[in-house]
Amino acid sequence: MTTGGPTQENFEKLLRWLDPDRDKAAEKYERIRLRLIRIFSSRGCFEADALADQTVNVVTLRIDWLLENYVGDPALYFYGVGKNVYKEWLKRHPRPAPPPPPDPKPPEVEQLATYLDDCLDLLLTKDRDLVLRYHEFDKQEKIRYRKKLAEEARLTRNALRIKVFHIHARLRECLEQRLRDEPLG
Repeated sequence: MTTGGPTQENFEKLLRWLDPDRDKAAEKYERIRLRLIRIFSSRGCFEADALADQTVNVVTLRIDWLLENYVGDPALYFYGVGKNVYKEWLKRHPRPAPPPPPDPKPPEVEQLATYLDDCLDLLLTKDRDLVLRYHEFDKQEKIRYRKKLAEEARLTRNALRIKVFHIHARLRECLEQRLRDEPLG
């Protein structure tokens, strides 16, 4: 009774196809099989060994055609068959749905925002306005706006950066104190 799988004779032909020297053929076979296992594992396949064996079986069943027709690196043929074997496996074992995204604003973020607002309220009005305006725009617009902001404050751009740095330091100190007094969560 045959199981429909590759025969020992076909497997011997496969090894000869890989290399006429049996030892070198066995080394190539193992390298190809291990590479298939790594490929399947990296794609999240929990049956990587079984898929590698299935790939070898498919190639072995086609060995007579390969001996007559295939030109090129045998490893590449294995990898091509492996790609199809993996696609079939995916049909039977679909990937689980990705986890839902986290809440856009977890309670900790809301609490931190409240702390920041409280710390901003402790600043002098002109310092609070300056730091808020300093962070208004993105990219190229930010550069132009900060230049304008420096001119309005009658500061160089470097002096403006230093002034904002000092305001940030006061805000950071205030936030750290709030977090020590009332930890998140």
